[in-house]
Order: sequence, then C-alpha cells, then structure tokens
Amino acid sequence: MDLTNILGALTGNDAVGAISENLKIDSKQVSSVITSALPTLLGAMQKNASTEGGAASLAKALGDHASSAGNIISNLKTGDLTDGNKILNHIFGGSLGNVIGGISKKSGASTSNVSSILALLAPSLLALLGKNQQGSGTNAAGLAGMLGMILGGTATSGNTNSGGGLGSILGGLGSLLGKK
Repeated sequence: MDLTNILGALTGNDAVGAISENLKIDSKQVSSVITSALPTLLGAMQKNASTEGGAASLAKALGDHASSAGNIISNLKTGDLTDGNKILNHIFGGSLGNVIGGISKKSGASTSNVSSILALLAPSLLALLGKNQQGSGTNAAGLAGMLGMILGGTATSGNTNSGGGLGSILGGLGSLLGKK
C-alpha cells in the first residue's frame, strides 16, 4: 500500500461519510479535521519510532491492527472509540489535550468533535500503516524512516512538515475543500 492508497482510504468520500454518519458530524468538518490531523498523527508516530523502545511498540501496534486494513469503512462506521483513545494517549501522551486543541483551532471543529474523529481515525491509520509495513518488509528500526517518507521529510522527528509528501498532498486537499 502506497501513500496514495493510505490517503485515499482516510480522506476519501467513503471514509469521511462513514465518520460523519457514525458521529453525526458534518462531512466538511470531518474532512477538515482529518486534513489537519494526519500530519500531526504521523509526525508523533515518527517521533515515537525514533527510539528503539518506541519503534518496537509501534511495530507491535501496526502488526496488531494490520489485519483490519481491508475493513476501513466498516471500522469507521462502527469504530471503537475506547481503542482509538488508548492509541491517541499512547501516541501523544500528556500532550493529547494540546494536540486536540490545536487541531480544533486549525479545523474550526469543537474539541469534542476533534477528539471523537481522531479516536475513530487512529485504529484505521494504524491498520493502513501496518499493511504498508508488512508489504514493504519494514522492520521496527525502519519505521521512523517509513513515516518520514510518507510525510515527505527525513527520518528525523523535526522535519514533519516539509514541502513534499503528505503535507503537500493534504495542503492541496485542504485547498480543494475550501480550507487553507
């Protein structure tokens, strides 16, 4: 699974519609949150994967979720918010509240809506990344680099908002949706 497939699976009309239907939130708001959140989620995972323990933990999580990559829309329609919240707490730790607040401000969605959307999105993102990891044969030590390639940066945690990769593609999507 390549970057285009990951983006399509999480930003496409079916995924946005599934989250919108599940949470009873306007689809434009869901799109805005996803577009704002994906680089942040991937950047935090990349930072976590930059340590040996973090990479091993992320590799396990990706492996645990990879089998559900074929059911993304179904998972988004009926998603387990508890599992998603556990994932988010693991990814962001004590800064989850700040992350949610920042995405809320950027997207215009309430913090409650952002929290719920992220909780549905997180397991699906892990599933797609897990499938990508398995398909590419990337081991735990290579996860930071894999995430860096998806983000369009390098394997360092400081370069998660570069001009290429996911940031550019999502920026283009945001423009199409009327957001900057």
